[in-house]
Amino acid sequence: MSLAVVAPIRSRPLLESPQDIADFEQDLLSEFVLARAAAGIADETISGDVDALMEVRGWFGRPLWELIPTDLDRFFGEDQRRLATLTKVRKAQALATYFEFLEVRHQADIHAATGVLVQCPVDEINRPRGKTNMRVRIPPPAADVDRLFAG
Repeated sequence: MSLAVVAPIRSRPLLESPQDIADFEQDLLSEFVLARAAAGIADETISGDVDALMEVRGWFGRPLWELIPTDLDRFFGEDQRRLATLTKVRKAQALATYFEFLEVRHQADIHAATGVLVQCPVDEINRPRGKTNMRVRIPPPAADVDRLFAG
């Protein structure tokens, strides 16, 4: 048995120009919108998420997949400082959802095309606090886990 080169199943975009990058960004955002709509998310919610993403993209000046936590610290700590906490929470949630989409569906493509490993910049340190519907995983009681595996 010998080793062989494995060809990728999906073609990977080569982002060689600013227009290639802009086109790829638009494709990703369009797919995000379609995926959210397919999941039954209300158009108003999707529109709000896209507005938040476009605001951060305009402030950042580079593709969102390049955002790191310290960039988001500056965004929320300086640019968005005077906004209501719930407004910042909504924007953070939109970013977290978009990055989950990028990580699940396009992390390999983005890395191959840009060398950037996508990682959500919204972490527990810079996440705005407030009433929110952000997912919090609460583990079940041990008795429930035991009952599940015993059944």
